[in-house]
Amino acid sequence: MPYISSVVIHCRDPYLMAPFWSLVTGLPIVEEDAVKLAERSLAERESVLLHDPSGTEPDVWLAQAVDLLPVGRIHLDIVADDDERAAIVAAGATLVREQEDLTVYADPEGNEFCLLRERH
Repeated sequence: MPYISSVVIHCRDPYLMAPFWSLVTGLPIVEEDAVKLAERSLAERESVLLHDPSGTEPDVWLAQAVDLLPVGRIHLDIVADDDERAAIVAAGATLVREQEDLTVYADPEGNEFCLLRERH
């Protein structure tokens, strides 16, 4: 059966977006990429990998892009409790709309994602 191996998030600024999505997904930035982020030494168009060491979660890649479409660059559904939601908002997420069973937010570059209270 097919499964999600990775999700790619196209972004303008991986230095901003990789720590944001690491917090939101709970996936750590791989050590090599974390060093490059800290040193601000990513090569042009170099991607940053968020990877679950246990291998049970899909990888998330933050891929630098010059031109981004206004919508549809990514979409993730994230399960988060109230404390995690507060941390996500403090990291730069903005409320887009609330629905009965989920809340839609946008990341600092406008990519929308949903926060759920439980897995659907």
